[in-house]
Amino acid sequence: MKAQPMRFEGGTYHPCEANLATHIILNMPGPIPTRIIPLDRWTWNGDTEKPTLNPSILSQCPPICECCHTLVTDGKVRFLNDCSHELAGQTLDLLDV
Repeated sequence: MKAQPMRFEGGTYHPCEANLATHIILNMPGPIPTRIIPLDRWTWNGDTEKPTLNPSILSQCPPICECCHTLVTDGKVRFLNDCSHELAGQTLDLLDV
């Protein structure tokens, strides 16, 4: 599974069916691997094996990484050219959750 649907209730995340998800968890290669994506800010195609999210994901987490800017399409992560790490410009598969 490449995207784990989660429902946030009572201050805790719980695994759930895709149609009930308020968030998804992704594991990406690179300096900031685990991402919890709120579905009130991103759209998700509902596919747990080949997820697509819109818009792009911009993560800033100094000192680990100044900038990690990605697009997730069909289960692949495209690291945009403004990333401040060695994966900038590359496209890699999402990791299993």
